[in-house]
Amino acid sequence: MLSKCDHCQHEFRVDGFLIEDMQDGIEKTYFECPHCKREYVAFYTDPEIRELQAKIRNTGWNDEEANTLLKMVEDNKRLMNELRKRMEMQGE
Repeated sequence: MLSKCDHCQHEFRVDGFLIEDMQDGIEKTYFECPHCKREYVAFYTDPEIRELQAKIRNTGWNDEEANTLLKMVEDNKRLMNELRKRMEMQGE
């Protein structure tokens, strides 16, 4: 993925993400500008979110399970947004 740093304007390719273990089982997934080292957070997860993500991956994509899968995806999105807000308020 091509990216451009908001801080130094350096253009670079994001080939992968870094994962940092934080407090209470929270993991921060991010990448850095190779020029100025500015950090860009992709998302945060906690044990509850990772468990829900595993359930989503293991749920079939058939018509019978579509509503269950949709609900799990919506719950996952809500939980991830709430965690991001909480982490950003704490200043990580």
